Amino acid sequence: MKSQRIPFHPSIAVIVFLALLVQLPLVLKVKIVEYDEAIFLDVASNIQRSGLPLRSIGSTGVFFFDHTLLYPYFLSTYAKEGVSFSRWVTTLFSLGCVLLVYNVGKRSGGHIAGFVSALVLGIQSFFALYSHFVRMEIFCLFFLLVGLSLIRGASTRTWLAGVALAIAVLFKEIALLFTAICGVYVLINLWRDRPSLWRTVLLVVAPSIAALVVWGIGCWLLSPSTFIAVMQRWIGAASGAGSNDPRVLAPFQWVHRIVVDLLGPGLTALWALAVIYSILRKRLVALDWILLGYPVLAILLSFFIRLKEPRHLIGVLPTMALFIGTKIDWNDLLGWARENRLHKVVLALVALAFLFSVSPLRLPLENARDLNAWFDPLYAWRLFENDRYYNVLRLAGLYLQEHTDPDEVITVVHEATVTAYYASRHYYMLYTIPLDRVLAILEQTRYLVWDHELFLALNEEEIQIVREYVKQHFFVEQVIRDQYREVTIHRRRDL
Repeated sequence: MKSQRIPFHPSIAVIVFLALLVQLPLVLKVKIVEYDEAIFLDVASNIQRSGLPLRSIGSTGVFFFDHTLLYPYFLSTYAKEGVSFSRWVTTLFSLGCVLLVYNVGKRSGGHIAGFVSALVLGIQSFFALYSHFVRMEIFCLFFLLVGLSLIRGASTRTWLAGVALAIAVLFKEIALLFTAICGVYVLINLWRDRPSLWRTVLLVVAPSIAALVVWGIGCWLLSPSTFIAVMQRWIGAASGAGSNDPRVLAPFQWVHRIVVDLLGPGLTALWALAVIYSILRKRLVALDWILLGYPVLAILLSFFIRLKEPRHLIGVLPTMALFIGTKIDWNDLLGWARENRLHKVVLALVALAFLFSVSPLRLPLENARDLNAWFDPLYAWRLFENDRYYNVLRLAGLYLQEHTDPDEVITVVHEATVTAYYASRHYYMLYTIPLDRVLAILEQTRYLVWDHELFLALNEEEIQIVREYVKQHFFVEQVIRDQYREVTIHRRRDL
């Protein structure tokens, strides 16, 4: 058995450089934590203190079972080093993903296939967006790719592939679908080798199922009521219950989000060309059950889940990149380019156009003076708007840190996670809960932050009741503003 060590090649340095380059604007400009980052940093901090995965909601906290728990526990080992350090750990794992894609592509189709696959993934806009922030998707991808690189038929290392896939599931539960596709691949690849067939399938699939079961049992033992509530939310997310959530999208809206936000025009076009080319040239092989099967199945299944998040499909990016890298005959293209100078120019221009469209860069259709117009919309929002949007919440948190006791619970209408992170306080947030619960929380609130007036569970009449209650029982103590936004800090009159 050959070693899985990634051999050095000068082009690897080029890939790493370009992958870092597309992240560099985010590294330099985005300093303030966003909503989800604040959640994970909060849970990690509570793990450091108590060993339990708690969100600082209410005076005692609530268990965080929204996802499998390996990431917050892993984050807790280094989160105390600060936000910047925590983000760089994500970046290191993203580079690991790129190198693993190079290794799988090289093994399957040679050096050029590995180089193209890794390059496409490394500069892809959505991948870059999640490669430098405090979230678990990149870590999940890393171990999915470790598992993919270790699957070798009836190899004695198959059990290691199963372990790696199980670790991916423990980072995020959506990895279970990738494990299932790998099981199908093994089943088809070893169909004629019956003595090894079911043993190998079990080695690949069983660890992930066991990991998910152990996680569920552990959550149940810690808090049965919280675990049941989370399972009900998962079922609701799949069925569309609670359709006031903005992530419930019509099919045509979801197609737009997949093509524009997740894949981007360049990756979509390259992948479609690779699929057509492979079918016409009959270049499909056993590994394509994973490289082609996973993105097709994951995207199809996503239409049956009403609550839609592009990041839940992030696993399709490395598989699509690998399919592009391994299916197109790059040696034929290079041979055609060597025929004359014109061919070289044409190939270079086409390659640059595709790479440009895969990357976060975009040609502005209207106002070329607007920097936002030069970037993919999601990437541009994080780059230019993240700190503008969250800065007043950071300032509000710092104000409350100075004006509240360490054990005081603050209340925020909407983005409580960010305000509470900078305040280092426990918190309530109102925007997802019904009217009776909102009023009950306000009864015991001394400080209320009125940021974005968003109440997903209330109608306009109920929102007006909340406004009147706040007007009657609170006064404005401070208005926090900068050049982009303002929030109001209310203080209760009788507390």
